[in-house]
Amino acid sequence: MSAHPERRVVVSRSPAALGRARDRFDPDGGVPDVPAIVGRQSRQALLTVGAVAGLLVGVPVAAAWAPVPWAWAALSLGVQGAWVGLAVLHLRRAERLET
Repeated sequence: MSAHPERRVVVSRSPAALGRARDRFDPDGGVPDVPAIVGRQSRQALLTVGAVAGLLVGVPVAAAWAPVPWAWAALSLGVQGAWVGLAVLHLRRAERLET
C-alpha cells in the first residue's frame, strides 16, 4: 500500500454549466478549448473555400461575357488581388478565433 492514499475530487459544476463554458477559456489555467477552436476554424476554412470556388467559377463566366482582350488582362490582375485578399482575411480570422 502506498503512503499517499488516492484522493477523491469533488466536481462542483453541473454538466449544463460545462456546456455553456465550452467556447471559453478556462479562467483558472488559461487552457484553451481546442476542439471548439478547431471547429470554428474549420467553419471559417469552409467559408474561404466557398469564396475561392466562387472566384474560380465566376472568372470564366465573367470572361465569357467580356470577350475583349483588355477585359482578360483586368480579370487576370483582379483575380490575383482577390487571392491575396482572401488569404489575408482567412489568416486574420483564424488568428482571431484562437484568442
